[in-house]
Amino acid sequence: MTIYTKKTYLACVGMVFLGLLSHQTAFSQLRQVTIGTNPAGTHSYVVAGALATIVQNESGIRSIIRPFSGSSAYVPLLHRGEITLGLVTNIDSYLSYSGLQPYRAPMSNLRLLARAFPLYMMYMVRGDSDLYRVEDLRDQRVVVSIRANAALEFLHRAILATGGLTGENIDEITVGGLADGARLLTEGRVDAVSIGVDTALTLQAHSSIGGGIRYVTMGSDESKLTELMPGSKASPAPQGPTTVGLEELPRVSEISHYINTGVHLSEDNAYFLTKTIHEQWQTLRDNYSVMSEVHAEEMSPINPSIPYHEGAIKYYKEIGLWTEDHETNQATFLE
Repeated sequence: MTIYTKKTYLACVGMVFLGLLSHQTAFSQLRQVTIGTNPAGTHSYVVAGALATIVQNESGIRSIIRPFSGSSAYVPLLHRGEITLGLVTNIDSYLSYSGLQPYRAPMSNLRLLARAFPLYMMYMVRGDSDLYRVEDLRDQRVVVSIRANAALEFLHRAILATGGLTGENIDEITVGGLADGARLLTEGRVDAVSIGVDTALTLQAHSSIGGGIRYVTMGSDESKLTELMPGSKASPAPQGPTTVGLEELPRVSEISHYINTGVHLSEDNAYFLTKTIHEQWQTLRDNYSVMSEVHAEEMSPINPSIPYHEGAIKYYKEIGLWTEDHETNQATFLE
């Protein structure tokens, strides 16, 4: 039987205390983690809820999600430091950081923690229609502009361009949010709306429309997609257990969703959040199919559309995921 002296006992207690103190210091400034996200029924909303759960479970810090009608509503809040994190596409990240339309000034305080998941988007139509390709949308009522996700308009126009379409040969429709477009399709008031593949909004529309829904396939000139919207590419539609509307195996657009923050977040806190998410990544992949395609080592893209947070860089260097190419691209941003 081991007998501990008083001195040994006090030394052990001291070491435990210092360990707890060090752990607490890493995120002592965080009283609450607030994550901005798209509305319920989107992949962004599901992933934000998953992130909030793991952060709260690992740290005890109250973590909540704040759904908005779209990312255009909460990217400025990230820039001003009014929310902690936000799920933002690589396209919207680029446009907002650079101050390009629809943003009036550069949101230069934005920083990247990690890539979260790929987002596959394409125009959804009614299953009983005769619309199968982007070219078939000519003269149709097509949702192009979504006020709450203004950056998506650039992606939508690039998708339409693959079929040789512009605003002159479709009936352009503007809606407030993603859910509004899906509802209008269900009601028969529009003919096509772009939306994420295999989302809750898609499943809801499929069950509400008599003939279900179908996704059209990319137009014949796929090069227009990346040319007009850098950061996007044409990919085969993913197949999953709940996938609907993909029987024709269409080609769809692929972009990425980032976990973004701002310079208001301290280096220690950004390090802690990045570390927490990375260490729980396999659990997230196992429990959320939308995240299953991204392996832990793919959380740190080499050439992202905004610079990394210094706290994230510190962690990625520590685990060997930061390379010379990362360093070069980061320096280019900060010049």
